[in-house]
Amino acid sequence: MNIFGFLFNTNSGDSMNLRDVMSKKVVCCRDCDDIIFVSKVMKENDIGFVPIVSDKRVVGVITDRDIVVRGVSNGDFGGNVSNYMTRGVFSVPVNGTIRDVVDVMSSNKVKRVIVEDKKKIVGVVSISDLFNCFFDQELFSAIKCIWSIGPNVCKFDTDIDDFYL
Repeated sequence: MNIFGFLFNTNSGDSMNLRDVMSKKVVCCRDCDDIIFVSKVMKENDIGFVPIVSDKRVVGVITDRDIVVRGVSNGDFGGNVSNYMTRGVFSVPVNGTIRDVVDVMSSNKVKRVIVEDKKKIVGVVSISDLFNCFFDQELFSAIKCIWSIGPNVCKFDTDIDDFYL
């Protein structure tokens, strides 16, 4: 069995289907919604990723991190979600493979990929969905690529004694 053997096959040897891995309940918001409303939707549904739609088409996605980095950190607590969303949307077809998802995630440094069927959203695959199904060296390599960081540069010089548990 090659390096992808476990990642792309079930224990019985059958090819794993995206429908078996993806989250099927996808919560969307509209591009005219404000960031506070979207934040509440995220909280109520315990999610950190929301596709943004306009006229039944996905025009972007927003994450909880986008809200903090692009909104709250700039002192904006109520702007329109379209000001903070990422317009580049990455998707794979429902008849695609787990490898397609991992390739999209690692090449674009994203943690979630929309699953579509004839341009309609049918699910989302996240890193956690992949963790819940399997874990192998190929997935680990993709995760390292997605979360690659620069050198650890401390912007605040402190003594370790300044912090207590």
